[in-house]
Amino acid sequence: MAGDVDATTSVRVDVVAWDDPDARALRDAQQAELRERYGEDDIGHDMTGEEIAAMLVLRVDGEPVACGALRDGTRDLGPGTGELKRMYVRPGWRGRGLSRRVLDALEEAARGRGFRRLALETGVLQPEAIGLYLSAGYRPVPRWAEYADAPDSRCFAKELGGDGPGAPATAVPVDVAVVPVAWEDPEAVALRRALVAEPAARGPADRAHGPDDAVPARSDADAGQGVLTTLVARRDGAAVGCVAVRRAPAPWPDGWAEVEHLYVVPALRGRGVGRALVTAAHDAARAAGCTAAVLATGVRPPTSVTLYLALGYRPVRPAVDWSSTPDVLWFARPL
Repeated sequence: MAGDVDATTSVRVDVVAWDDPDARALRDAQQAELRERYGEDDIGHDMTGEEIAAMLVLRVDGEPVACGALRDGTRDLGPGTGELKRMYVRPGWRGRGLSRRVLDALEEAARGRGFRRLALETGVLQPEAIGLYLSAGYRPVPRWAEYADAPDSRCFAKELGGDGPGAPATAVPVDVAVVPVAWEDPEAVALRRALVAEPAARGPADRAHGPDDAVPARSDADAGQGVLTTLVARRDGAAVGCVAVRRAPAPWPDGWAEVEHLYVVPALRGRGVGRALVTAAHDAARAAGCTAAVLATGVRPPTSVTLYLALGYRPVRPAVDWSSTPDVLWFARPL
């Protein structure tokens, strides 16, 4: 039985050799847990100490309970880039902030070794890990190398000089009127078409952008089936953004709403339009008797993830078939 971590507890993070017995036992436990969760070995389960710049073990009152490794990713991830590997906390010690201590120590080790950027890979069935990385300033990036064809992988990165990408600090919010419209409203249709066209124009790596990618494969009228409300944001009479709300389909829990088709014209991003739309979507979902909201988003733009986190969303395990939607993250929040 794990004890509490308080002011009287000794918590120490040690740099150890890759083949240190405590480190090896923690890595083995991590791999066993991943195998149980995903039903197969992790892609990098046979990783050796080659290119490992630092192996860390966190001990509580002398007991090894967590670990993490830093790999030199210069060769395959670019100059100045380190990769975080083997992040793990024993189950009985979770929820005490120990994973954040390991992450902070790895970042300190990376800076001390001259790395300017950190990257990592985790899995779609590990929302707690995704939440940790997002809260620490990491943002989703396209999958790379051996993870490129792994639909259950999600990759993240962070520039060590800052807290990661987000809305420009100098952005001035604008006033918009958010109004309900029919799904077939011409302005709403035009905005949804722009939503679909934009990631397609950026290239294949950006085309996985949540449920909205399904729109080209079916008519827009079919995509509107079951929508509770469609909202358009207008500024000075011009339509500048849209969002839709529907009841989340099974196997999401009863009473959940799905927020989808969120789009803001490029010129007004980071100006509060997206926040106004999602807030109005929450109000519409509550009025329909929904108790929680769920949404999916792709890896770009990362500012979308920043918005959802600021609005109280947290990563959740997908309740839908994630194998057909690579590079998508799922978030939910109570209403």
